[in-house]
Amino acid sequence: MYWLTIATSFAILSLLIIADDSCRYQTDKGVIDISSLARTDDKAKYPDKVPATGSGYKYSYNPCKPFTELPSCQGVAACQVSTDGKYSFSIGKQETAKWNPGGIGGYPTVTYTDGPKTLIVTLVCSKNGSDELEALGESSTNNYKMRLTNKCACWDGCGGGPQTTTKSSGGKGGKGGITGGAVFIILLVVLFVVYFIG
Repeated sequence: MYWLTIATSFAILSLLIIADDSCRYQTDKGVIDISSLARTDDKAKYPDKVPATGSGYKYSYNPCKPFTELPSCQGVAACQVSTDGKYSFSIGKQETAKWNPGGIGGYPTVTYTDGPKTLIVTLVCSKNGSDELEALGESSTNNYKMRLTNKCACWDGCGGGPQTTTKSSGGKGGKGGITGGAVFIILLVVLFVVYFIG
């Protein structure tokens, strides 16, 4: 029973430590901070974008903050809507954000999921004032792609200096809200409770 409690505590702490921040990503390359692009009024910053290929759907996206688009998208990062507006489907939630810094010569990406659906947003650095979202549609079943071009997609393009939020950990970001010292103290408390009370 003691080991089950300890294992559960470690699992919960691990989830807290590796959860990505949907707004900000920091690596040795610098910081990408897309928080200034987000609308906070429950609407999409980039609404109703139609793919060039024409698929019968349009797509909406709001970086960093969830939004709602009727009839069915509530609290989402991105939504797929039929062109007649009768149907809408979440294609990603903010809390599922996973960052990738991009390989050599590659662009950074942020990936969102909702059930079987996966959305990859490629971040393209533009220092000339461009602010554009290109919906690329459904590349394969339940896999969606978008391309966001903005100065905030540049390393150190927006936001201030380094903060203790998302930091690189082998290509994945990690929420820095819990420090190593706090984790150690929590583990000590859990072990104390298990040893003396359990």
